[in-house]
Amino acid sequence: MAARIAVSRIIHTIHAVTDIHRCRALYQDALGGLVFAENYFPAEDRDAALLYVTDHMVEPMAPRHPDDLTKPFARQAARIGQAFHSFEIKVADGKAASEAFRAAGCTVASDYGVFFFVRPESTGGVLLEVCELGMPNDPRDRGNWNPAVGAGHAGRVTGLDHIACVTADMAAVLRFFTEIVDGEVVADERVVSPQPARRVLLQVGDTRVAFLEPEEAGGGPFGAFLNRTQNGIYALVWRVDDAERAKAHFTGKLGLRLTEVHCVASGLAIEPDDFLGARHEFLET
Repeated sequence: MAARIAVSRIIHTIHAVTDIHRCRALYQDALGGLVFAENYFPAEDRDAALLYVTDHMVEPMAPRHPDDLTKPFARQAARIGQAFHSFEIKVADGKAASEAFRAAGCTVASDYGVFFFVRPESTGGVLLEVCELGMPNDPRDRGNWNPAVGAGHAGRVTGLDHIACVTADMAAVLRFFTEIVDGEVVADERVVSPQPARRVLLQVGDTRVAFLEPEEAGGGPFGAFLNRTQNGIYALVWRVDDAERAKAHFTGKLGLRLTEVHCVASGLAIEPDDFLGARHEFLET
């Protein structure tokens, strides 16, 4: 059996949107996101911002010319709409990882050598970006990184609890994340909320990722999620130190609607339509 590809960290989660400036401002105002870089990538004709919400990096990304479907990101954005697009893992050698994934039967796309994507059919449903490079100007690489960088913001976020994904094929998830890359199973259990499902919690690099496989694939919120066009990421689940103050902040001047319906954990969420298609959930710790 080939050696597993080592993942040192999950670099970020990409949020596909149509308005990069509005999205960047929403992360700043609602969650205390701190922007450290912005860029334009001509090969895919898309704009992006890089920001940290406490300890997790998010990359809002928008096609500059959304009608130009010759570009890969414009095609993805047209396919899934405004939604979480993918998360990215860091590896030591992008070319070697690409070759290893292909040898394992995975489908690789948009391969630029130092970074590429693994398509959802190879991972159990989630679109995965793989990269050997750090992000430009990443404060985490400066030697004095403090994951409490956003402490004190009115959104009360203290850290990312986990990335929540929904799958129709847990066997494929486990094959990719524990046999092809070096993820480890933290928990494997049955949950009943928001619907009966198998929940496997994985440690992937420095981040926990939960995959939920509904017992009834065609029903409930997870079934509805699987039945629409998406790339597998259901929610980012954040820890907050004061849920009531967080609620007041979200619903006050920001006017964001909140819900406890369809949450993957016993907390609350911002209505995805109010956050440009992304579901953010919050747990008080």
